[in-house]
Amino acid sequence: MSVKKLISSYVHYNHWANETLTRWLKSFDNELFYRETHSSFRSIDLTLQHMKNAQNFWLSVITETKRPDETIKVHAIGEVIQELLAGSQRMIETFTAYTEAELQQPVQSDNMKQSRYEFMLHMINHNSYHRGQIITISRSFGVTNNIPETDYEAFLWGQQ
Repeated sequence: MSVKKLISSYVHYNHWANETLTRWLKSFDNELFYRETHSSFRSIDLTLQHMKNAQNFWLSVITETKRPDETIKVHAIGEVIQELLAGSQRMIETFTAYTEAELQQPVQSDNMKQSRYEFMLHMINHNSYHRGQIITISRSFGVTNNIPETDYEAFLWGQQ
């Protein structure tokens, strides 16, 4: 399998998983987004904001463009979700346009140099990690209904 085909599949998976998770989250009472938890971030809201900001950061590294504003938004969960999905859609548009050679090209982050595709895979893996955290946080709050399956394998099943 070519790197281009792999990246295309994974970037579409990332967007699908973000859509699947946020569709489920939209059924929540707003209080749950801001409820304090003992996780990497203090709330579901802050975890989503971290995902959005990290996605935008890595997109700027990969495209070698200006770093985005990473201001934390206060009680703006709808806007945060919309920006997370817009970012993962931009990833599809941007990453699938790269040639195989461009995917292999090294780019510089703040502290390391890697190929574009390695940073892309990192970013998608990073989002997967935090989607799992959000599901675990939700379960700790007593949410048991309609918990989504956001694994890559579930994405592939839906593609058949």
